[in-house]
Formats: sequence, structure tokens, C-alpha cells
Amino acid sequence: MNVLIIYAHPNPHSFHAALRETAVGALSRAGHSILLSDLYTMRFNPVLSLKELEGDHHLIRGEMDKVRRADLLLFQFPDWWYGMPAIMKGWLDRTLAYGFAYDETHSFETGLLRGKRALLATSTQTRKPYYDAAPQREMLRVLEPIHYGVLAYCGLEVLPPFIVYGPQEMSEAERREALEAYRQYLSGLERLRPLHF
Repeated sequence: MNVLIIYAHPNPHSFHAALRETAVGALSRAGHSILLSDLYTMRFNPVLSLKELEGDHHLIRGEMDKVRRADLLLFQFPDWWYGMPAIMKGWLDRTLAYGFAYDETHSFETGLLRGKRALLATSTQTRKPYYDAAPQREMLRVLEPIHYGVLAYCGLEVLPPFIVYGPQEMSEAERREALEAYRQYLSGLERLRPLHF
């Protein structure tokens, strides 16, 4: 399987960098081919230009080619303000463009990226009890605009997300456990059933 990892974190020594390396290692060892878009390292421009909005995609063609080759799109990012970093939102805006990922007659079940899968791997600012304390903070609900309004809309089969709650509040041992849980999660990709909306 070809896996495109779309990664967004500005700190190359962060817990997210360790998650990215865990994903690359686990997926490679399982025989998958890895494509990587490390958005900060690439200095990816998140701004959708008027030309692109009007259909000129030549500046983003390389990213679109990666999406074409991929069987799975793995988005890895920290949850900031109940959403993804702006650089990743810009990647979505520019890459999953009209005419490439969807159009007026191709969305959801008929989206132009049907036959591919998508997975979000994210972390939160604090521990799980905070998110469990109020229904509006429940992470599946927080991620629904991305899951449903972007990925499913483009025809992607959306897998359950992998979420690490409050890694900055964890001990080193807990972070190692979280990385191992991610490794295990990725080793069972073929067994994951998609979310239904």
C-alpha cells in the first residue's frame, strides 16, 4: 500500500516528530511505501491564490500527484483551537481542489478520491478527562468537520482517528507507551473499519 503522510508540526524535536518517525518505521516494516509531505520543512505555502481558485493547479501538482499515488492519506498534526494548524488547512484548500477531489456532481460516495482511505493522527493540549467532561469537547465531534466536511466529502473512506491526549503532560514512560500504541494501531490498518456518518 502507498501511504502519504501529511505532517504538520514546527518543532523537529516534538512528540509529533516522534509520532511521525514511528509511523514511517512501522509502515515501512509492514511493507508499505511511504510518501511524505512535511509541510513546515517544505515551507509549504498555505495561501490559496485566485489563480488556483480559478483552476490553475500547476503550483500544487506535485502534492496532487502524491495524492493520486496514495492508497491512504495519513494526516498527522496537533489539535490547535479544536482544529488543525493553518499550514495543513492550507494544504487541504490547495491540494484537495475542485476538479481534482470533488466537483458539482462528485462528492461523498461519488467523490473523486473514492477508493482511497484517510486517517487522522492527532494530539490534544491536555488529558482525556477534560474532553470527556463536556460533549462538545468529545474528539470525534471536534474532528467531524475534517472527517465529514473534507475527507468524506471528497470520497475518502475515513478510518477512526488515533488520538494522544496531553502528551506534554505525560511522563517519558507514558510517551513511550503512546508511541507503542500508535505502532500497534498502524500494524492493524487493514482491520480498521471506516467511520459512518
